[in-house]
Amino acid sequence: MKSPTKSIVVTGASSGIGRATALHLDEIGFRVFAGVRRDEDGQNLAKLASGRLTPIRLDVTDADSVAAAVELVARETSRKLHGLVNNAGLSVNGPLEMVPGDQIRKLMDVNVVGLMAVTKAFLPMIRASHGRIVNISSGHGLLAIPDKSAYAASKFAVQAISDSLRVELLPFNVSVSCLAVGKVETDVLGKIVAERERMIEDADPEVAELYRPLIEFFDREVKDLPGIAPVEVARVIGTAMKVSKPKAHIEIGPGARKMKNLARLPVGLRDWMLAKALYSRRSA
Repeated sequence: MKSPTKSIVVTGASSGIGRATALHLDEIGFRVFAGVRRDEDGQNLAKLASGRLTPIRLDVTDADSVAAAVELVARETSRKLHGLVNNAGLSVNGPLEMVPGDQIRKLMDVNVVGLMAVTKAFLPMIRASHGRIVNISSGHGLLAIPDKSAYAASKFAVQAISDSLRVELLPFNVSVSCLAVGKVETDVLGKIVAERERMIEDADPEVAELYRPLIEFFDREVKDLPGIAPVEVARVIGTAMKVSKPKAHIEIGPGARKMKNLARLPVGLRDWMLAKALYSRRSA
């Protein structure tokens, strides 16, 4: 007798990593519930997938939206869920003094509070099937560097949640993996650049000038650092959903591996290296 198709929920599936992951999981045989913010995104996604993929409206920051998604998935899966991919996230970059407070609150609401709310809501179904959770973090969740304080804080939180939850769920044979992802070539990069330009325009000119070397350095870094395709991340997630014992920590892409190696250095040496790279031109 053929075993029933295993079901997975993917948040943030409208674009980028989430979209690629939803399509890849569908392609390798899973039943996918793809969380999107707009019906149009869901329709476009469904056109590229098999009948196993079901778009669902899911705003991770809205309790009613999360509850409705849980009710739908529970009804369609007999309350058994093989996996949850917590991918929905925002990126806010810039020196802390220049980042608007409302952007920081929104960032934390999506990247941290939303992730915990969705995980908590789906956990009974995941526990019932001895499933697994994959949380998408970043190289900035391994090492906090200048210009990324708010974003790094949110991704360090994702790492911490993953490590804590993994041990909490050991008695129930539920695995938790945290993926530290480097630069990914998606449409999000263009949005980040546009938001960064608006932030600089809205900032006090004197403050913006103070941080100009730092901003210019990281703008160059983002452009020069090689990125990976979203499907590369999707394939790693697919493996984590299939193997019997998924890895707890996974680094994907040269950027994430570079951050992991830098994080191993003594703090004083690391700070000196960053300061030299950032400010040597100013003093020259």
